[in-house]
Amino acid sequence: MKHQVSAHVFCLGNYAERYVPGGYFDDFSIDEMLEIFSKTEGLEGVFQMYPPALMPKDPVKIRKKVEDHNLKVSEVFIESWSDRKWKNGAYSTTEKNVRKEAIKIFKDGMDFAEELNAYSVLCWPAHDGFDYPFQANYYDGWNNLVDTLRELGEHNRNVKIAVEPKNKDPRQRQYVSNVGKLMMLVNEVGLDNVGGALDIGHSLMAQEHLGESVVILDRANKLFQIHINENYKDADPDMIFGTVNFWEDLEFYYYLNKTDYDGWQAIDIISPRDDRAKALQTGVKLVHKYKQMADKLLKHADEIDRNMEGYKFLDNINLITDMLF
Repeated sequence: MKHQVSAHVFCLGNYAERYVPGGYFDDFSIDEMLEIFSKTEGLEGVFQMYPPALMPKDPVKIRKKVEDHNLKVSEVFIESWSDRKWKNGAYSTTEKNVRKEAIKIFKDGMDFAEELNAYSVLCWPAHDGFDYPFQANYYDGWNNLVDTLRELGEHNRNVKIAVEPKNKDPRQRQYVSNVGKLMMLVNEVGLDNVGGALDIGHSLMAQEHLGESVVILDRANKLFQIHINENYKDADPDMIFGTVNFWEDLEFYYYLNKTDYDGWQAIDIISPRDDRAKALQTGVKLVHKYKQMADKLLKHADEIDRNMEGYKFLDNINLITDMLF
């Protein structure tokens, strides 16, 4: 795998939320954010939003601003969740005018990403789901979702689209709720450039095993994005990766090391009660630390895999702990 780490600038946001609508911090300017990024050891990329917020509208100017801070644009995420018009979904909704607008924005975002030379474009169907029985027609929802993604993928086969699963929030139930349903979706779409984003926090919240999710996506060559965060498997607070689920996080990197993934690992955290810059720096450092630990394990992969072939957990846990501790 290619090891390169990016982050979105909202990791340094004010963290406004329903309990503290004004946020926990004063806003940084975009130049202050990029300056912090540039001083964060091991951080190379910026995960850019479309339509652009804080940044210039012109992709040429964005590239220059980012490059002036010795950074690259890594990926682009299409914002389709913060406006009330998306409340019934952007990509699955039966409201034809709403879906048409979402498709137009996404296609423009793909063109924008190509100009930025971004690795991939994120599609998060945040409101595409339901809250109650008999609220949504599942046939319509899934048919529209497949048709929409197929149209988006065919817009430009050279741009990778990464669909991000999440089981709930903002909806109580989202259509693309786990890696298995994601694979069902991308298989039905049937385009090489439509794949998946593995958000570690979402995977944990869906009670998935991170290493297995990597393997499922990698076997189908559909691992297009990775989002790095952490939680207690009950919600999605975007905590600093590597601080809660040590063994699963380590196994995640063990299996990621075995892939040919050449995209980015995007830091996706918030830290409302701690120093924002220090939280970002710590998050990036821990990603590199876990990768280094996984590199040590990879040198003994034959023995580790042989133990797993015989289901010898105790032999592996003793081998790994002796190597690391």
